[in-house]
Amino acid sequence: MRLISPAALLVLICAVPGPALAQRLPRNVTPEHYDLIITPNLAGATFATDETILVTIQGSISDVTLNAAEVTFNSVTITQNLQEQTAAVRADPALEQATLRVPRPLEPGPARIHIFYTGMLNDQLRGLYLSKTEKRRYAVTQLEATDARRMFPCFDEPSFKATFSLSAIIDESDNAISNGAVVSDKPGPPRGKHTVVFDTTPKMSTYLVALAVGDFVCREGSADDIPIRVCATPDKRELTGFALEAAEQNLKFFNRYYAIKYPFKKLDILGVPDFSAGAMENTAAIFYRETLLLSNAAQATDQSRKQIAEVLAHEMAHQWFGDLVTMQWWDDIWLNEGFANWMETKPLKAWHPAWHSELDEISANQTALGLDSLASTRAVRTKADTPAEINELFDAIAYEKGAAVLRMIEGYVGADAFREGVNAYIRQFQYGNARAEDFWTAMARATGKPVDTVMPTFVDQPGAPLVSVDTQCTSGKGIETLRQERYHSLTDEKQSARQTWKIPVCLRLPDGSSRCDVLAENMGTMPLASCPAWVVGNASGMGYYRVNYPAEAISRLAADISRISPAERVTVLSDEWALVRAGKHDVMTYLDLASALADERNDVVMRSLTGRLHWIGDRLTTNASRPKFREWVQHLLAPALIEAGWTAAASESPDRKALRAEVIETLGEAGRDPEVLAKARTLAQQLLENPTSLDPTLRGPVVTLAAIDGDAALYERYLARARAASEPDEHYRYLYALARFSDPAQVRRTMDLILSAEVRTQDAAGFIGALLANPDRRDLAWILLRERWNELQKKIGPFLGNTGIVGALGAFCSGDKAVEIRQFFASHPVPDAQRTLQQTLEEVELCASIASAQAPKLARWLETAR
Repeated sequence: MRLISPAALLVLICAVPGPALAQRLPRNVTPEHYDLIITPNLAGATFATDETILVTIQGSISDVTLNAAEVTFNSVTITQNLQEQTAAVRADPALEQATLRVPRPLEPGPARIHIFYTGMLNDQLRGLYLSKTEKRRYAVTQLEATDARRMFPCFDEPSFKATFSLSAIIDESDNAISNGAVVSDKPGPPRGKHTVVFDTTPKMSTYLVALAVGDFVCREGSADDIPIRVCATPDKRELTGFALEAAEQNLKFFNRYYAIKYPFKKLDILGVPDFSAGAMENTAAIFYRETLLLSNAAQATDQSRKQIAEVLAHEMAHQWFGDLVTMQWWDDIWLNEGFANWMETKPLKAWHPAWHSELDEISANQTALGLDSLASTRAVRTKADTPAEINELFDAIAYEKGAAVLRMIEGYVGADAFREGVNAYIRQFQYGNARAEDFWTAMARATGKPVDTVMPTFVDQPGAPLVSVDTQCTSGKGIETLRQERYHSLTDEKQSARQTWKIPVCLRLPDGSSRCDVLAENMGTMPLASCPAWVVGNASGMGYYRVNYPAEAISRLAADISRISPAERVTVLSDEWALVRAGKHDVMTYLDLASALADERNDVVMRSLTGRLHWIGDRLTTNASRPKFREWVQHLLAPALIEAGWTAAASESPDRKALRAEVIETLGEAGRDPEVLAKARTLAQQLLENPTSLDPTLRGPVVTLAAIDGDAALYERYLARARAASEPDEHYRYLYALARFSDPAQVRRTMDLILSAEVRTQDAAGFIGALLANPDRRDLAWILLRERWNELQKKIGPFLGNTGIVGALGAFCSGDKAVEIRQFFASHPVPDAQRTLQQTLEEVELCASIASAQAPKLARWLETAR
């Protein structure tokens, strides 16, 4: 790379990602403060910035290296001791870095870097980008993980915390939202513009800087004297009410839980028309995808309100975990995301106990254990240097596994002691950075328990433990023998060397008592005061491990299933299915257990069951066995539908409504119950005529089921309703239902729609995933995906959607499809989804092995099933 003199002025940092090289910055320059004056040109999709960075120099240097991408440097000077030098700029596009070189060496101490540059408001939903509606354009930021460098040249690593002063020169009819409160708003300097100056932020990382420019309108409230605003485009202001109420409740809870109250001066929450993430925890300015924030209070489902409150709690929890205390480097991203996932249910349990968020925690544990069952999983703390490697860390291991391990440790030390440890950690590292060792050291010190030896076994090695339980009785007393090993799936032939965890194991007995201890070796025992009829190996489902029950123990649990708590029923079901996937038990044992749940009326347990029924029906049945399987599903679930009916009572609980929806959806999809499908078609037609004619919780299942055998006329009506909808829930209900139509012409039309400008960039990958989820036309969707891959890549960009699309291919279940997927991506590399590709191939090959082993057994079981 050649040096370019200031006389040449223009240095363009290339937009194309380079090869996977180490991309860490030197440690000889430390930023202290950024001053940014940004002038966006929405019409021209560009922006210009006057940037000043105050830095501290370590040693005598002539080069200052920082991050920059997709910006054009117009002039750069560095001033020290009142001596200004013009810097030459050398760009390294592959590393997304720029080196500023001055003629005379800089000495240790403070210095000022002054940069004039321009950039693009891109359409890739990263950096400072262009967001659009039918009426106008907006400028919005999304900087995590490594895209602050696309907004401003900076030291774009989380440990380089600094303060920020930001000003925006914008059209006089627009407003702006940023991390700080507005401290001044004056006309000019250009005619038709005004300059908005924001308060200086506390020390924070570059990826948390936020700016949004447009005609946003806000609903205002407060909690504990902190001003809160929920903002949106003008046409959606009326949909912000519930989000504001939930934000107020969440903040009050957090201020009671944390020793340090909300550490910033205000909180703005903004719904954005185009947003790549679900939501982003920018310091004091959280940005959202609209569908996760906005709702019609009268028409929203309980699940939608719950999701809005939960995502708000997640992002608001980040204001402490992530913003106030930030991980040192991205390998510890779980310190941000795992903590936020762990905390997100706590305010909801206090505010809305009827939502039963504690059961959602158990379901989330199963999500993590599912991914952790693969040989291609990763450790919670995993080395990552390049942007592609960093982006792949945002997965169920960081989020759900991180949270699951924290919940397990909380149960092990006790909720009050854990809270003391959390607060000690936050107090020690506020406005700074931390590593995993810092957390578990603080926790061990606060609780007096060996958290610092237990947690590393779950954070620093991949996979999940499988704990085998065996009860033996003598003279009326029992002894439980426990053995641990790493859980391995059926196709994991290259099993790793023996791994050992320090596992807080808790057993539950029929009398309701629990027996807990740490299993630190390969084998251990627990004495029991009695000889129990059965033992639940994971009391309350809070442990992060699988349980291997002997087949006869499963039979005893099934016979007494109503005495086991809902959380434990979820874990027992999930563990038994995991044993099928591992080849240790047969599908027949699982279905016997499922049959014992014929009287199940808890919606979360039902969802755990029906998810596996969908999988079995889609992947294990053959043309010969499928009709009998569907009959069995109808027989199993029909009593629940008869009891619940199709109409919700006025005073009905949220979980009752959710149960009805789950049963109807499964009877229609997995059971193909003709009466359910006919009823769904009738109700869908009524809903198209009158959008309030059906309970909100049933609208999604009914619309989707009606599409299964839907004709071209119904397709057109769905598309028209999606286009006309003003509320996010309704829009996406009809839009994504288009992926469930089965006529090949309609499938092709849906792919055309996805690649058109009509479908937002943010929605393309999810829509593709919905097509691949359609069991009737999955093969065609895969053909179309390959045919139009280049078009899709142009739309979503290399860092926006490949992980989701590649992951959705895991729905296939044959060795031939694994070969096709491997061959396609050999010639169409996805550097941002390499680990996901490995996991997808493993999942497809595993499914093929399970089908080969279990499909004949399923057919035999169905011959005798009642």
